[in-house]
Amino acid sequence: MTLFSYEAMDKSGSLVKEHGDFSSVEVLYNHLASRGLVLTRYRRKIIPPGFGVKKKITRLALAELLRNIALLIRGGVPVRQALEDMAGTHGDASVKAVIERITRRLDDGHLLSKAMEQESSFFPRITITLAGIGEETGNIDKSLNDAAEHLERIDEIISRTRRALIYPLFVLAAITGAMVFWMIYVLPQLLELFSNMGLHELPLATRILIGSQHIFSIWWPVLPIIILAATVFYVLSKKNSRVKYAWDLMMTRMPVLGSVIKASQLAFFFEYLSVLTGAGINIVRSLELMEQSVTHQLLKKGVLRIQSDVMSGESISGAFARVDFFEPFVLRMLTVGEQTGNMPEQLSIVADHYMAVVNKMVENLSKTMEPVIMSVAGVLFAIIVMGLLAPIYDLMGNIH
Repeated sequence: MTLFSYEAMDKSGSLVKEHGDFSSVEVLYNHLASRGLVLTRYRRKIIPPGFGVKKKITRLALAELLRNIALLIRGGVPVRQALEDMAGTHGDASVKAVIERITRRLDDGHLLSKAMEQESSFFPRITITLAGIGEETGNIDKSLNDAAEHLERIDEIISRTRRALIYPLFVLAAITGAMVFWMIYVLPQLLELFSNMGLHELPLATRILIGSQHIFSIWWPVLPIIILAATVFYVLSKKNSRVKYAWDLMMTRMPVLGSVIKASQLAFFFEYLSVLTGAGINIVRSLELMEQSVTHQLLKKGVLRIQSDVMSGESISGAFARVDFFEPFVLRMLTVGEQTGNMPEQLSIVADHYMAVVNKMVENLSKTMEPVIMSVAGVLFAIIVMGLLAPIYDLMGNIH
């Protein structure tokens, strides 16, 4: 990437000072010529790959950007001018650079959707698709606003799912930390005390503690290496579709948490599908776009099968019925959508249903997990207490 600072002259002889990244001077010259400007002076600076690159824009920030552009367009501002205004007022330099590149592509004759497509790392696929539909229908402001609302709903689904998973993971980490502390600092001293007392006939619980502490004392130095290796293996294995499928299957079948994960995936799926079909995209093309966006391997496999069955002449509800991932409620709503010819509305109702399910699960998860967590913690605590107190009681009994 090459950053140019340049001056150009318009037809009236006025100088225009701008900057931007171009692949070459020729590209810069042609860009200015398309705007009726003549390049008079330039200075370039080579930016190493990856240098100065900021983190990817958040969904909510992108939703706000798209909504602001849509508002300007709805108010009668041309698309290019709306983008230029947003670039001039946006505080994030990386976002500003993306908008400026899109603006230049518009000057070069590209459609907005095609210009956005060249920034695919910045814009999710659905925003590009909706922009293209808006160009075809002449409702670009509505399409961009729909894209903004979709991003906000998806962000809400993901945020609530993460909040649901944080609580049990935090408690598990706390219990694990407490056990490690006991194994390293407390148990060795107490067990040494028992040994000095000359206790030979130890209770079962105490022998379990001694064995556990002995194993831990041998393996704890390599524990960080094992954790690191497991993390690396997990990251690499996620790129393997079979391993990813097995992982997603295991997570979906987990007690309590599996239901949260499945509900959030279905909320995302039907939210996305309702937006696509509501924008006028036929069901086959919508499923094709869904297959590219879904990351959950069980759901992705189901989408591929549904798409194949629909293309073979199967009804939408019939195709969904062949996939075990979907509940009878979904099939009934799809059947109603086919009968009434209002499939987007039915899909939106299903999406709202699963959104409500996720919300309720998040609210009730702590109450659901507390008995399980308390039971596990209680068993561990009982073993430790019995293992430590039983020898002391035996010693006191022998003294009497």
